Amino acid sequence: MRVRFPLPAQQNMLPILFELPFFQLKSLTLLAFLATFFSAFTFWRKGREEHYNTFDIFDAFLLSGFFGLIVGRFIFVIFHWASFSQNIFAIVNIIDKPGNEPLIVLTAAVIFLYRYAVKAKWDAFEILDFYVTAISLGMIFVYAGFFLDGSYGGTFTKLPWGIIVPGTFEKTHPAQLYSLVYYLLIYFYLSRVEYVYRTLEWYRSGKKTAQSGFLFSTFLIFTALFHLLTGPIRLPGIFLGGVVLDYFIYLAMLIFGLILLYRRSGRSFNFFKKPS
Repeated sequence: MRVRFPLPAQQNMLPILFELPFFQLKSLTLLAFLATFFSAFTFWRKGREEHYNTFDIFDAFLLSGFFGLIVGRFIFVIFHWASFSQNIFAIVNIIDKPGNEPLIVLTAAVIFLYRYAVKAKWDAFEILDFYVTAISLGMIFVYAGFFLDGSYGGTFTKLPWGIIVPGTFEKTHPAQLYSLVYYLLIYFYLSRVEYVYRTLEWYRSGKKTAQSGFLFSTFLIFTALFHLLTGPIRLPGIFLGGVVLDYFIYLAMLIFGLILLYRRSGRSFNFFKKPS
């Protein structure tokens, strides 16, 4: 029996790591598994450090991720219905017909996790702080998988570091690598600032202790800014009536993150408060 290790194709991609007559290991599958493992471990470890029940915290992570994937797949199918209309069973065939909306997955998972934490009477924003740090680590592996798979690429470019992906004959921006570098940086930033943000005077707003939610708010702000700035060099993800919704979504994320950071700092909006 001979194992075949395919060489990188002309497109410089490596979608299949190795192949047997009865088995095929895709790079995206392996890296998605590593992303889940390291994200789950990081989330579990931070929950244990703060004395949460380790079984409950792990269940919360898995359930939120499962919910996010289902919702993200559902939205992906809706916005790419032409690819599924001829074969309805392809909707659940994620092996031969993969595809998801990462932003929708994250949003749905965050909403589920927040509601789960509230129901469990946990500090919901502390849980979300754990979550964005863990997810930032996982996204490094995810975008490495996207790069090797040739998916979620960028627009055409003449820059020397452009790459040729399957289905094209011209160089495109390696948008996956841009995202990989971003999530690497945001992961190290969140991991570092986690232990000092409660001492920041501007965030405590004169109070003795600072509220949780700083990491979650910061993640929303930086991620939205990153996607808004790199929007022109990456392929659009969500359309509605021919209109690209990506910019509106990330702008809403930026505004929400800024408002949340302001409110979690202990401040409130008093625009309509009558002077005493």
